Amino acid sequence: MINNNSGFPIKLFVFGTLRKGGRLDYYTDGSKYAGKYYTEGQLMLSEIGSAYIDFDVKNTATVGELYYMNFSGLLRIDHLESTSGEFPKGYDLDVAPIWEFKDGINNFSNKNKSFAFVYKRRNSPLKIQSGDWLQRLNPLDEIKRFLNSQNSNEVNPEDLIDYLHKYLKK
Repeated sequence: MINNNSGFPIKLFVFGTLRKGGRLDYYTDGSKYAGKYYTEGQLMLSEIGSAYIDFDVKNTATVGELYYMNFSGLLRIDHLESTSGEFPKGYDLDVAPIWEFKDGINNFSNKNKSFAFVYKRRNSPLKIQSGDWLQRLNPLDEIKRFLNSQNSNEVNPEDLIDYLHKYLKK
């Protein structure tokens, strides 16, 4: 059993069919809606009709929603994004900057920036830098390891984001 499974330590930014009113919004059932947010990057439509963000495009925003969820909720969405036939196996869990959509899109200043997990489109095969399959980066396993290592029942979502951000930078 995963420690902290009843809490909501995972911040996930969604921008496509998972948003309220989207075709697959029921995947966020049981999560806590935190409001409308945006990230820097151009919203794109893939060849097969799925949405993704081109994070290389600057000074352009993609609007989405922020959800707090438990690990089981993340596993459900991960299955959709990376395993099911709904989308190609071309999305990886990552961390991206987000800003609250209070009075619209204001700017991309560091002052109001926070971070959340997001699924980014994989544009090229991932290199396994270690050369060892067992040592490859696996964000879901690392999130699970982090949650299980915590002694308290409450995990600060920002601590989890910081931890995984450092892990992904390896």
